[in-house]
Amino acid sequence: PEGFKKRPDHKAAMVTVACYHFRRRRLDLALYALQGILDGYGPENPPRDKDNAEARLIRGLIYKEQNQRGPAMAELERAVELRPDLVEARVQLGAYLLESGNAGEAARHLEAALRHRPDHVLAHLNLGDAYRLLGRPAEARRELEWVARKDPSLHQVHYNLGLLFLFSDNVPGLTPMQAVDRAIAEFEQYRKLRGRRAGADDTEELITRAKTKKGLLEAKEDEASTAARPASSAPAGAKSAPGGTP
Repeated sequence: PEGFKKRPDHKAAMVTVACYHFRRRRLDLALYALQGILDGYGPENPPRDKDNAEARLIRGLIYKEQNQRGPAMAELERAVELRPDLVEARVQLGAYLLESGNAGEAARHLEAALRHRPDHVLAHLNLGDAYRLLGRPAEARRELEWVARKDPSLHQVHYNLGLLFLFSDNVPGLTPMQAVDRAIAEFEQYRKLRGRRAGADDTEELITRAKTKKGLLEAKEDEASTAARPASSAPAGAKSAPGGTP
């Protein structure tokens, strides 16, 4: 690391070293290298390249792992400003925005990411959930079913599909009963793929909620069927009601 202070022309090498340490979970060493690029080591060692988008991305990812949400988002936002085509920065920023409830802004970043990398699975997955939250079930289904076809073993996509089919008021191409059946099937597939060792979550509650909704739909269908059935005719030879016509 001391060599970085003596050779200010090694900007690209420093990014490579930071990435190397990050991938091997040596986060302190990665941050030290990134400091030299983005902040410098003091008045006599100024930043080598404070507008290096890749360095901003790596530092954002490290802050994310350290649960430093604010600093992580700031680094990712700066990376996107510097390099609008930096797909991973947009995907990670989109995930943060989605978690914070800003589905509209998340969708904007994820759509931009997919224009550069149409096969990015995580971008499709999160964009599908963003569309669900924005009340766009057709687009949400398109994105999530693309992920399910691309990687059926990805348990999270089945959870997101379950949410879509359970909570969307109208999924094009499906009746309410078909949608709730799909919700139950997707949650059960998620539970199967996730396994019991992963710990408790809300899957059982969601399955129960879906089955309750199915029961209500069945009761409503039975009620409608009964109401539509014609009244039985009076038996032949029955007496007229008192006061009736003889």
